[in-house]
Amino acid sequence: MSDSEVNTDEPIDTPVDAHDEADDQNWRLAVLITDDGAKGADAKEDATEVDVAEVDAGVKTIPRRHFASGQDFAVEVLIADRVIAVFRHAGTWYAIDGMCSHQGGPLADGVVRDGCVTCPWHGWQYDLATGIQMINHQPLQESFPIRQIDDRVEIRLSLDNLR
Repeated sequence: MSDSEVNTDEPIDTPVDAHDEADDQNWRLAVLITDDGAKGADAKEDATEVDVAEVDAGVKTIPRRHFASGQDFAVEVLIADRVIAVFRHAGTWYAIDGMCSHQGGPLADGVVRDGCVTCPWHGWQYDLATGIQMINHQPLQESFPIRQIDDRVEIRLSLDNLR
C-alpha cells in the first residue's frame, strides 16, 4: 500500500491525488506510525502483540516495524465520542464501529481472518470493508473511509457520523 491511499467501502489501491481542503476537515487523525515504538502507559508489553500507545485523546501510535513484518493488527480509537475499531489486515486499512451491534463487545479485540472480524464476546462476525454481519448479511456495523498519508492514518467522519 502506498503512503496515500483511501479505503472506502471496498479495499482499493487508488492513491489520493486530488486534494480537496474542504474535505480535509472531515478527516480525523486516528493512528500515528512511529520509528521508535510505543512509549506510553497503554503500550503492550507482550512482544508478540503490537505495541500501541495513546498520544492524544483517542489517537494511537504504532511502531513502523509492524508494517515491515506484514503483521495484521487492530486498535480501538475514540474520535468525536465514537469508538472505532481500526484494522490493518492483508496490507489494507479498515475502520468500522468499534462496538459490536449485538451486545457492545470490543471488535478491535476480535480475531480477524479473511477480511472478517469475530467479536470476542459472542462470536458475531462482520465484514471489515462494509460492516455487514456475515450470517444475516445485514449492514449492522457502520464502516468509515480510511486513508494513510505518510505516517498519519485518518478516518473520515461526516456530520451524519457525529451523533
